[in-house]
Amino acid sequence: MKTFGDFDGLALFIRIVQAGGFGAAERATGISKATLSRRLSALEDALNVRLVRRTKKGVVLTDNGQQLYDRSRDAFLLAEEAVAGVQDEKVALSGTVRLSLPPDMATEVLAPALIRFKTRFPDVVIEMTLADRRVSLIEEGYDLVVRMGSVADSGLAFKKIAAVPRTLVASPGYLATHSEIKEPDHLKDVPALAIRRDLVEWDLRHRDGLTTTVTPRIGFAANRQTILVEAAIAGLGVVNLPNFMIESALKSGALVRVLPDWEPSPVEMTALWQKDRITGRLIKAIVAEFAEALRDGQFLK
Repeated sequence: MKTFGDFDGLALFIRIVQAGGFGAAERATGISKATLSRRLSALEDALNVRLVRRTKKGVVLTDNGQQLYDRSRDAFLLAEEAVAGVQDEKVALSGTVRLSLPPDMATEVLAPALIRFKTRFPDVVIEMTLADRRVSLIEEGYDLVVRMGSVADSGLAFKKIAAVPRTLVASPGYLATHSEIKEPDHLKDVPALAIRRDLVEWDLRHRDGLTTTVTPRIGFAANRQTILVEAAIAGLGVVNLPNFMIESALKSGALVRVLPDWEPSPVEMTALWQKDRITGRLIKAIVAEFAEALRDGQFLK
């Protein structure tokens, strides 16, 4: 029996399947689509079986390909974890990390944390993209994604790094002309501001423990919270924003609390990454840096 030796090709096959196609695998690995395709063909020739069918949308596993993927994926995960476990810190905390971060939180705390991290570990290459949309971590080739809001079970590794408190606010002039806002239900009948116009719900808790959910009527939407702060100061409506973004406006009196006996639920901040990446130790170190920066600042008060 001929000894199999193309374990690099097998590893790339696993990456291609995980990504769902050559384009996404190129972004995830940094290896060109042409090279990935050539290495996959060489693996198929070595095994004398067809592993995938190439389609316009990506790759579809054959029965043999599915069997090989199912039985080799966990073995490669264990091997990568073993390698990461014996690497010294200098090697483990090096390489390129592509991140997608929420713009406002990145500007305030995550980007400064990354700059400090890079200063301590100069061999790490940081490639940061600020995006409000929910990017596809695997298909778009990101190593680490930070999302605001709830995260559905996606099979990715994840860690909740903060619960950011929020407050309902508006300008004093706005409240002077909307004195009817006495209860949460009244928010349904007045203009409000939000990141998007659809599917907006505000979960509120009274200081006595009573909870309720309101669906405000959105009259102004923008996918940057800094813009919403300015819109609220201009008197365009009520807005539900993280405390750290409105602290100075509250102190100056440009904004005031709405329904002060009611507190909105905090917004969760979650980091997500692939489970089977040899860069896992580096990614976890960056996530820990984010969590520490949030604890040390005023963002969770």
